[in-house]
Amino acid sequence: MTTNYDLGMWLVSKGLEKLNPMNMGGTTDLGGFTVSLVRADHSSGDMTNGTPIYLGNPCGAIVKAAGEPTVYHLGDTDIFPDMALIAEIHQPRIAMVPIGDRFTMNAATAAMAVKRFFKLDTVIPCHYGSFPIIDATADKFVAAMKGHATKVLVPEKGKAVRV
Repeated sequence: MTTNYDLGMWLVSKGLEKLNPMNMGGTTDLGGFTVSLVRADHSSGDMTNGTPIYLGNPCGAIVKAAGEPTVYHLGDTDIFPDMALIAEIHQPRIAMVPIGDRFTMNAATAAMAVKRFFKLDTVIPCHYGSFPIIDATADKFVAAMKGHATKVLVPEKGKAVRV
């Protein structure tokens, strides 16, 4: 498993045996592909036992494999201007973008991030429809992306997607 150092050490304390720790700005080669961690604006902690445990800075992940389009999973995040730097440095062609609102950016803000900062071939909305207090569907995001050159791929629950 690859994750930020703080979360990784917590997972090791819970029994994880194979950890490949890293942190934001770093890249690790996982044999056939690399993963780079980048900034995400969110919270990170565990309250299982009633006492907050810090689990490190939240991250997005950039996945690169030779001859394949670069994939960017934004993680749980809000929009932030450094997305322009992430786009310039990593040049993702596919992105998974959180749209659920309340705990991540909403559909309109997510569409703004895609349109303003990225030159994507395909965007996949995520982090919606999992529990009642966030947006139930990707409909608002699809509407906000209408007319933009980026293809919106809305996954069906339980089915793999092919880009």
